[in-house]
Amino acid sequence: MKRTIWMAVASLGFGAGALSAGNVGWRMDGTGRFPGVTAPLHWDKAECVVWKTPTPKWSNASPILVGDRIFICAEPDSLLCLNKLTGEILWQRSNSYADIAPEAGREEIRKKMAQVGERDKQINDLQGKLRQLEKTAKEKPDDADIQAAIATNKVEQNLRREERKAVQDYALPSTHGANGLTSCTPVTDGTRVFTFFGNGVAVAYDLEGKRLWARVVEKPTEGWGHSASPVLTEGRLVIQVRDVHGLDPASGETVWTAKSKPRWGACVGAVIDGQGVVITANGEIIRAKDGLVLASGLHGLEYCAPLVHEGVVYFIENGGKAFRLPAKADGTEKPELLWQTAPPKERYYASPLYHDGVIYCINQQRVYSIIDAQNGKVLKSETIKSLRQTAYPSVTLAGAYICLGAESGSAVFLEPGVEMKEVAASTIGSFRTTPVFENDRVYIRTLDAMICIRP
Repeated sequence: MKRTIWMAVASLGFGAGALSAGNVGWRMDGTGRFPGVTAPLHWDKAECVVWKTPTPKWSNASPILVGDRIFICAEPDSLLCLNKLTGEILWQRSNSYADIAPEAGREEIRKKMAQVGERDKQINDLQGKLRQLEKTAKEKPDDADIQAAIATNKVEQNLRREERKAVQDYALPSTHGANGLTSCTPVTDGTRVFTFFGNGVAVAYDLEGKRLWARVVEKPTEGWGHSASPVLTEGRLVIQVRDVHGLDPASGETVWTAKSKPRWGACVGAVIDGQGVVITANGEIIRAKDGLVLASGLHGLEYCAPLVHEGVVYFIENGGKAFRLPAKADGTEKPELLWQTAPPKERYYASPLYHDGVIYCINQQRVYSIIDAQNGKVLKSETIKSLRQTAYPSVTLAGAYICLGAESGSAVFLEPGVEMKEVAASTIGSFRTTPVFENDRVYIRTLDAMICIRP
C-alpha cells in the first residue's frame, strides 16, 4: 500500500467570531480548545467511567454534543443519538442508497446493491482462477486445455463486468479498511444535525431522529476513502468531496459548486470583513454564501486541516506556512504570506492546536512539535513515548493541559510549553477520533463503544 488514509481528523474549524451560536461539529467549536474544563486525566480507572455504551459498528467520526444528547456515527452509514447523561442509544438511522430512496423503490435498489456485491465476488474469484491458470500455462505452454480455460475465463470476466455496469450506480466507493465510510464528524445548528458519508450521501435530521432530507451529493473517488467533515457557516452546509459544494441546509439543494480536488482534511471556516468563508486543505479560500473563490494555491495538506486563529491561517504539513487573511471578501486582496517553516517531515493525520501564541502539532509517528506562531520557528520536536501506534486524534487543549492520543488507545496530558512536561498517561479502548471535553467529563468514541469519563 503506497499510502495510508488520514483518519478521523477532518475538521470543522472557525476563526475568531466565525462560529454562529449553536453550530458545533468536529472538535465541538472547531478550535480543539476546551479551556474552562476540569479534564479527567485517568481514563483507565474503572471508578472514573460514568457509562460505557457498546456501539453496533465502529467509526472514526468524533462525537458532538447537543444539549443532553450525543451524536455519533457507525459503519457503514448510520447516525446515532445517545443520552449524554446515561449513554442510552435513543435512536439510530441508516442511510444507504436504499434507505434514502422513496419507499416504493427501496427493495429494487437493495437488489441492485446486492448484485454489485455478487458481481464483484464473481469477478474476484475469476481473477484468482485466471492467475492460477496463467501460472500453469507457463509450466505447460503447449497445453491446449489450459489455453482454452484461460480464454473462457476472460470471456466470463467480461460478461460479469458488463452485468456490473448495469448496476454500478449502486456500488459503494472504494475505501481503506481502516477508514471505512463514516470518518466524517456530524455538525449541528442546535435543532438539526447534518452529516456526510463515504457513500456520497448527505443527510439532515431533527434531534428526534426524523429525516428532513437526504441525497447523493457526489461520490468520492479517492481509493483510500473520504474523511472531510462538513462545515456549517453563513447559512450554508459546505461539503468537500471532489469539488466543494455549498448546500442549502433547509433543503439539501446545491446552491453553488467550486472546483477543487479530493482531500482528506476538511474545509475550515473563518470570517473576512463580516462574511463567512471556508478555507480548504487545497489552500483555497471560498466565500460561503455564493462559492466565490477569493484565493487558491496557498498550500496543500494531504491529510489534516488548516488552522485559523485571529485572522491568520496556518497550514502545517509538507513543511508549513502561515498567511494573514485579506481584509475584504471580494477577491480584490490576496492573503499575505507571513512565514514558512519545516517541522519534521511525515504525515500529519492530526490537525494542530493554537494556544498562547504557539502551535502544537503531532505527526503519525508521535513526534510532537512546538512552533512559534509569530515567526514559524520550530521551538522543539520530540517523540512522545507514552503514545503507541499511529497518532490520529487531533491535538486538544483540555483545561490547563494539552491532550494527545494514538490508535492503541493510549492518551497523554502535557503542560503547554517547550518543556513537554507529562502530567498523566492513560490507556482506553482503541480510538482514532478526537475526544470532546465538557465541564469535568470527557466523551470518547472508541472503535467499539462510546464512553463518558469523569475525574
